[in-house]
Amino acid sequence: MNISDTFFTMAQTAEVSEPALFPFPFGLYAVFCVIALAFFVFRFVKEKAPYQLIMAIAIPFSLLIGISNGKTLFYLVGIVELLLLISAFVLSIVCKKKSPETVPEKTETTEEEE
Repeated sequence: MNISDTFFTMAQTAEVSEPALFPFPFGLYAVFCVIALAFFVFRFVKEKAPYQLIMAIAIPFSLLIGISNGKTLFYLVGIVELLLLISAFVLSIVCKKKSPETVPEKTETTEEEE
C-alpha cells in the first residue's frame, strides 16, 4: 500500500470538527475579560491614564462576537477593536508622563584663600 494513499484515507475518515472562534472555551474567555476589565479599571483609578480606560473597554468588547455568527458583526467588532487598540497605543505615547531629567545641580565651591 502506498503511503500517500494511507494519509489520504486517514484524512477522509478523520472526524471533522468545526474550528472554534476562540482558542479556549467561551466561559474561560469571559472570565479573562472580566479580570482584564477589573485590572484596567483599577489601574485607571490609580494612574488616570486614558489608554487604560480604552483597554478596559476594548477587551470585553470582543465578547460581542459570541452573540452572533454573522460575518458583519465579526468584521465590525474587528474594526472597532483595531481602532481602540490604535487609539490606546497613540494615547499611551502622547500622555506618557515625563520623567524628570537628571540635571546636574550647580554647586558653589568656595576656595579659601590664605
